[in-house]
Amino acid sequence: MAAAVTASLAEALFARGARSVWLEYSGEGSRRVYERVGFRPGGNRLYLTLEE
Repeated sequence: MAAAVTASLAEALFARGARSVWLEYSGEGSRRVYERVGFRPGGNRLYLTLEE
């Protein structure tokens, strides 16, 4: 079900003109869902914290 929802939402975004979709996974299960739909890693996000 998660793969069907992800695929449907991505399809709707692309149909409305989106050129890319950014997804972040929170564990191996969600990563596998995204890969099953056809998404592949395309970048990294870096989080920085400034100490006060």
